[in-house]
Amino acid sequence: MAASRLRINGLPELRAQLQQLPVALTREGAVIVEVQAEAALREMTAAYPRKSGNLRGNLRMAVTSTGASTSARVTNRAKHAYIFEQGTKARQWSSGKSTGVMPAGRVFIPIAQQRRRILLAALIDLVETHGLHVTGAAG
Repeated sequence: MAASRLRINGLPELRAQLQQLPVALTREGAVIVEVQAEAALREMTAAYPRKSGNLRGNLRMAVTSTGASTSARVTNRAKHAYIFEQGTKARQWSSGKSTGVMPAGRVFIPIAQQRRRILLAALIDLVETHGLHVTGAAG
């Protein structure tokens, strides 16, 4: 019986491309992450009421890069940011005084969710542009 032989032309080139893939994906992915975080920050700043500027002035963005990954976090450090976002129920104090209802502001969370969806779609496009196929993507 004759021996079987497999010959692959271009294997060194393929190996070199595969070794560069994580570097390219990391670099391009970091740009996408930062762009979406900055867009979220701008949209949130524009959407918050101008009354005192405290909600707008306490928005912060932090970007962390660790070799193979980049993450960004947008936060609001205003003491009343949670109350503004979630709203309040009417409260009746023992003194008979009522606080009334504060409707939910719904600024931070909807914008963050929308930007996260855009980010995920952009990252999927990125890896598919590099020849990978994405299935079962969450979000």
